[in-house]
Formats: sequence, C-alpha cells, structure tokens
Amino acid sequence: MAEHRRGANLPSIGGFNRTVVLDAVRRSPDGLSRVELASRTGLSAQTVSNVTRFLIEAGMIVESGTVVAGRGKPRTILRLEPGSRYAVGVHVDPAVVTYVLLDLAGTVVASSTTSTPTADDPSEVVRTIGSAVDGLIADAGVDVDGVLGVGIASPGPIDVDAGIVVDPPFLPRWRDVPLRDALAEATGYPVLLEKDVTAAAVGEMFLAGESSARNFAFVYFGTGFGVGLVVDHEPVRGVGSNAGDAGHIMVDQRSLAGTLDGSGTRGEVGAAVAPDRLVRIARERGWRCPAAATLPVRSRPAVRSRPVVRSRPVVRPCPVVRPRPTGRSRPTGRSTR
Repeated sequence: MAEHRRGANLPSIGGFNRTVVLDAVRRSPDGLSRVELASRTGLSAQTVSNVTRFLIEAGMIVESGTVVAGRGKPRTILRLEPGSRYAVGVHVDPAVVTYVLLDLAGTVVASSTTSTPTADDPSEVVRTIGSAVDGLIADAGVDVDGVLGVGIASPGPIDVDAGIVVDPPFLPRWRDVPLRDALAEATGYPVLLEKDVTAAAVGEMFLAGESSARNFAFVYFGTGFGVGLVVDHEPVRGVGSNAGDAGHIMVDQRSLAGTLDGSGTRGEVGAAVAPDRLVRIARERGWRCPAAATLPVRSRPAVRSRPVVRSRPVVRPCPVVRPRPTGRSRPTGRSTR
C-alpha cells in the first residue's frame, strides 16, 4: 500500500492539513474512520477531528455508517462526496485544446475540444479558451459556485510566477502570452498554469490511488516528447518549473535514424519519434491509413436529462498494406506493446 502524505500539528498550516486528510479519504473508496485518518496522516486525534468537521460542513466528505473494531464505541466511516466540488482542466496542444470538467474524485463529468487558436492576438486566445470553459460548465449543468478553479497544462517554457506561456517551440506565435491572469479575469475562477509533463505526472499520482508509486518517471508523448519525474511523492519541477524536456537526449535511433540533428544512427529522441515524422516513415514503408473520420460521440453529463451529442475525430486502426518484397525487412503488423 502506498504511503500517505503526512500532515503537521501546527495551527498555521490548517489548509495543508485539510488537503492531506481529504486526499487520504479520496484514496480510500471504502472510507476511513477518524482513528485510521490519524494513523495514516500522522495528525493528532484533535487535529483530525477539527479538519473532518470543517470538511463535513463544507460538504466535501460525509459520514457513512459505522464499523465495530474491537471494544468501545463503533467507528464512524468518512467517505468522499465527489459531486460537492468540480474543477476544469485545459490541455493546450499545438493541434487541439482539450477541456474537461472533473468532480472531486477526478471523474470526467464533461469534455470538449477546440482548435488551438493562433496567438497573434493574445486576447483572442483568452476569449476562445474562456468561452469554451464557460460553455463546458453550462452544458454540464453543475453549480458554478461549486467549481474550484481552472488548471492549464501548457507546453513549455512557461513562467510560473508570472503565469506566462513564454515561447513553446511547437507554438511559434505563442510568445509571452499572459494566459493565467487573463483567463482568471475572463472566467472569474482561480487559474493555475503548469507545464504539461508535470501536470501529467501529477495526474498519474492523483489517479493511481493506493497503488501510487513513491518515485517514478512519466513518459509524455504528444506533439512533443518529455518526461515528468516524481520523487518521494512530489513532482520535480526544477528551478524554473520547466523540468522535463527530455526530447533532446541523444539516443541510438536505429531504424528511425535520419533526423537533421543526428549523426549516423545517433540523434535526439524527440526528433526521432515526432508524430508527423512517424506518419511519413510509415507511409514510405508501405503502411497506409485512411483519413480520420468524424463520428458522433455521445457523452452524458451528470446533471442533464438527455445526452449531449458532440463530434470529435475518431482515428481507426490502420490496415497493413504489405510492400512488394525487396530483400529488406517489412512491417508484420504485430504489436510491440
């Protein structure tokens, strides 16, 4: 079982202790008693009592039955109330911006996408994302007062302190875009800006539950390539919060050799596995894929009587078209996963 984050019995860090207790309850689907919470978090019984009282009054956890554990009074079980709070996640990718509405347990309640806007006019970027966020919340029918805020995962480099997307290499016109503060003003919600690889690693920790590893590397592969590191249950952000750019690591590219930065079979891993390059190589070697089809996809928000029908690209598996024998190896169609 994974170790739980530990709290501290100091009055000045009550907010941190609430986070620790709430996370411990969230990671335990069967619920926890106050005694178990004290044991797992390292907090005193009095601190646990104070924190749980606050969380119950806020509607974030609920008392749900009792259990008998030896002599004495039966223990009251505390469970998470997922629908009490929500948050919006925004993933900025050079190809598409993805929006999700999550409940307190991390379950996706609603989602949508927009094309990534050009940043020639930063105000247009803010309008596009702000409108999509407002529309996502409205379509889901959740109480706007229950939305805690918006988290943005963006390609780096970013300036976390200033809330600015500095100059991502795959977003050439996104230079010094003040996304955090401008989006907070446009939506009225608190906004957090994080680098995409770090956000992915944090998401893995959040969703892994009791199986969460203490130390791990999360390989992020989208338009770019990166690695998010977690050490002792904490993401490694680096001095400027831009750690994770692993795409420039030199590797033996083997059959993918030939990148501009390379020499012989050696080259950068990010350049070797760039999606557009992989597609081009696949086509040159006889793999053919039909264009992505746009199909209606049904998603059912939690508080609506009828499903909302949206369309999004659905990529079908590629059939293998075997080239004529040339004396060289050819694709077999077998998965290497």
